[in-house]
Order: sequence, then C-alpha cells, then structure tokens
Amino acid sequence: AVWKGSCSRVNEGAYVRSVTEYIKSPHQQAAAKIEGSTQTKEQLAAKNHFRKSEAQGIAEGFKFRLERVLREEFEEWTVTLYKGDLIRKALLKVRVNEEEYVHLFLDRPIRGEAWLCRYAPWKSAEDALEQTEDEYEILPERTQCSDKINLSTCTTNLDCNLM
Repeated sequence: AVWKGSCSRVNEGAYVRSVTEYIKSPHQQAAAKIEGSTQTKEQLAAKNHFRKSEAQGIAEGFKFRLERVLREEFEEWTVTLYKGDLIRKALLKVRVNEEEYVHLFLDRPIRGEAWLCRYAPWKSAEDALEQTEDEYEILPERTQCSDKINLSTCTTNLDCNLM
C-alpha cells in the first residue's frame, strides 16, 4: 500500500498527519478483480485481440535473426500462444509451418530496453511453453552489416569502408 497524504505543522515543530488514502489496498485489488471479471464478451475479445497483435509484433522482430541462425526460411510466422506481461517478459509459441513451432523466451531488465531473446526450435503443437530460461538457447545479438555481404570476392579490400 502506498501512503498518500500530507502533514501540517502545528505548534513548536510537531507534525499532525492529515487524513490518509491507501492506494491498492486489498479491498481495492478485490474490487478491480471483480470489475475485470464483469467485462462483456466483446470487451474481452477486443482485449485478447490487441494482446495477441502485440505478441505478434514482438515476435516479428526476431524472425529474420532466427531464420539466419537456424539456416531455414519459415513458411509462416504466427503467434499461437503467448504468456507474460509483454512489457518485461514474454513467452511466445510461434508456428513456422504446418507441423513445427519455435518457442521464444523474451525478457528485458527495464521497460524500453532491447529484448534478450532465447529460443527453442523444432517444437510441436503439443509441446508446452517452458517457464525457465535454461530450456532455451540464446539468440545471438544483431551483427554488423558486413556479416551480410560476401567479401571473399572483393578485389578492392584496400579501399573498402566495411573492413
């Protein structure tokens, strides 16, 4: 609970606290939970749609890097299951073809920072999303643009800006 109030100075340096207000008391949390459960089906459907779209958008940022690491081009890239707050942690199940999935374990220490991505390739629809990061491989960070260019045939290496 957070105390929200003010103090006023009275005779000879003594402080008297005014009326306080608690934010996020157990009662307020219970009321919020009840209010959340009274959402209409349309409201819940809209909320789920936007969260799934958010999860898909997060996953899109890792498709190219995973294709490069796995040396495979995915037929599709569709989030079928997501868990986490999608702000600091996300667990995503991504369908990459009719029978295979890739699981992503994403986290970041501070909101707004880059995601640290871990992945588990070649999963099936029945495989559960693992909750521990030890079950995933670390996806290497983005590389330099020179990694994407074949410089072995370059005849002007002496004047090359990429080297």
